[in-house]
Amino acid sequence: MAPVFSLPLGLGKRPRPAFAGLSLLLAYILIRRKQAQAKRRARQQKGASEKSASTQGRDDPKLRKVGVDRRFLEQLKKLLPICIPGLASKEAALFATLATILIARTWLDIWFSSLNGAVVKAIVSRNRKQFIAKAIVEFGMMMWPMSIVNNSLKFTISALALSFRERLTKYAHDQYLDGITFYKISNIDNRIQNADQLLTQDIDKFADNLSHLYSDIAKPLVDIVLFAYKLGEAIGGEAPFYMIGYFFLSGIVLRAFSPPFGKYTAMEQKLEGDFRFTHSRIIAHSEEIAFYGGAEREKEGVNNSFDKIVRHVRKVYTMRFANGILDSVLVKYCATMTAYYLLARPVFDPAYATEHMGRVSADPTKIVEDYSRNSGYLVNLSQAVGRLILAGRDLTRFAGYTSRVSELFDVLEDVNKGRYERTMVAKSDGSATQNKAVNVNDLKGKVITQDGVIIFDKVPIVTPNNDLLLKELSFKVSTGMNCLISGPNGCGKSSLFRILGDLWPLFGGTVTKPHPSKLFYVPQKPYLALGTFRDQVIYPDTKPQALAKGFTDKKLFELLSMVHLGYLIDREGGWDSVQDWADVLSGGEKQRVAMARLFYHRPQFAILDECTSAVSIDVEGIMYEHARQAGITLFTVSHRSSLIRYHEYLLRFDGEGHYQFRKLGNEDLQQAAFGFGHGKSKKTRKADEEERDGDEADTENSG
Repeated sequence: MAPVFSLPLGLGKRPRPAFAGLSLLLAYILIRRKQAQAKRRARQQKGASEKSASTQGRDDPKLRKVGVDRRFLEQLKKLLPICIPGLASKEAALFATLATILIARTWLDIWFSSLNGAVVKAIVSRNRKQFIAKAIVEFGMMMWPMSIVNNSLKFTISALALSFRERLTKYAHDQYLDGITFYKISNIDNRIQNADQLLTQDIDKFADNLSHLYSDIAKPLVDIVLFAYKLGEAIGGEAPFYMIGYFFLSGIVLRAFSPPFGKYTAMEQKLEGDFRFTHSRIIAHSEEIAFYGGAEREKEGVNNSFDKIVRHVRKVYTMRFANGILDSVLVKYCATMTAYYLLARPVFDPAYATEHMGRVSADPTKIVEDYSRNSGYLVNLSQAVGRLILAGRDLTRFAGYTSRVSELFDVLEDVNKGRYERTMVAKSDGSATQNKAVNVNDLKGKVITQDGVIIFDKVPIVTPNNDLLLKELSFKVSTGMNCLISGPNGCGKSSLFRILGDLWPLFGGTVTKPHPSKLFYVPQKPYLALGTFRDQVIYPDTKPQALAKGFTDKKLFELLSMVHLGYLIDREGGWDSVQDWADVLSGGEKQRVAMARLFYHRPQFAILDECTSAVSIDVEGIMYEHARQAGITLFTVSHRSSLIRYHEYLLRFDGEGHYQFRKLGNEDLQQAAFGFGHGKSKKTRKADEEERDGDEADTENSG
């Protein structure tokens, strides 16, 4: 809390001409600034009209201006109730504690300025007794509360930032992991490309900036009031207003010439998210990239993404360099010159001193004491006003984080309410695109929940991108009607499952199906969770939930034995062994674990999407037969002719917008004995061959 600079005596008596010249300079700068703003608005209006002529729908969030404006205040108004849910919350108590500490800190600053003046007087007058009483005894006693207050301030700000992050993160998790919102954010709505960046780093930075923003604004305001009062008592009431007025004029100049750092902050966070996404894709698809030998190609991609960050950050810190020079000149050095005059004026201008302060003592030691004390007041006042003005620059950066976090919550809210946006083809010839909004609640599709049956009644197979794969699909499958699904690549098999599982919106028709808990999906590449080996079999249940269902480790072992995986318990170290199961287990073992998971849940209907492609035919037959005996009705996508015997119906797509749903007969079983294309026309056999060649990749993508 010691003064940052010492203020020597010695400035002219009359500053008014200097202030007049400064005022003229500021007026000229403001006029030029308004002219530049008018030209910029004209260019923006012209660009907006050109954009509206070529695109429709909502404004692109990437092009929105980010700054301290009405939109920023509206965003903050939505976010603050999440951070501080009420007056009885922990965060409100931390705010009150922080306010108390800030007032105590200001009082200590005032006390220290008075102590500093007394110590300097004792040194100048060579009063050893007074020096010891002030510099050693009094300061020695007060250094403990000073240290406690200073560190309490840091502690409270850190606790407040952590509390804000905890509130925001858990609120975001509640929204993001509500149902299948996480899927829709990544696959249906394409406004957010890097949700992981927003959920982790951006929320953390927003919380940290918000906690500091309160102290950065509240502390200077308290300091301004108290130090202006004390300074007015010491050197006249108009002195604080001179200093405050100068700083606010400086703030106007800085605002006029400072670049939009809030916009650049938001852009930097987006670029960081894109860079992180490129690396996460390499991790997710490392095997495929390695097989293709695509390291050089991927390196080019990540380097290009990183180069965008480098260019942007280099541009920003170059602008900060130029802006920092202006900051230093106006806020620091010119302020020092103004402070020289204000402190020296009572000494060099006796008429002013007599008018405002009474008769000034001629004792040099008293003059030094007053000067030292008053300089401490003025330094603290100047620093407070300077921090308040420069907080505007931090506020623009904070606006960038606010925009990012607010956008995340807006998209989560939209998706949870059934609204999504994505870039779609605007014309039939594909010559233009638009950011189109879709409200699922306004679609004509209807879903009916009913046990023991799946009915599609005139349901169009439409992708979220509004691509029509099949005009109408109608069929009915009841319990026990095991159905085999086939068709060429991209015909709509996986789309059918996504509509059935509520992953994709229902654009029309009526779907009747059981509750989602009675449908179970087994993909070609099954998901293996983080956790024990037991967790892989009972996912998404926990161990207590499995025990509540009567599944002890002994019963789970019976399920593993059913799929010929009993040996894994000894090989991997028991049920409670924790490993990276996606790397430890082979492809066939993963698929059999997924089938054991199916037998554990025993749903009414099972959607099997090429889920036994890496399993031997004999083990595959055992698993399918057990599923039928367990009363699980099968929806199977597969090209293995051996699976026909486990199904009674066939749903076949031709890839040209037509389909066939019929009962399998003896002829189909005979054809299966000789191959799944034997006895068909040449054209049909050729289509089946193309289907078998290409559909494995299709089902892998859908999984």
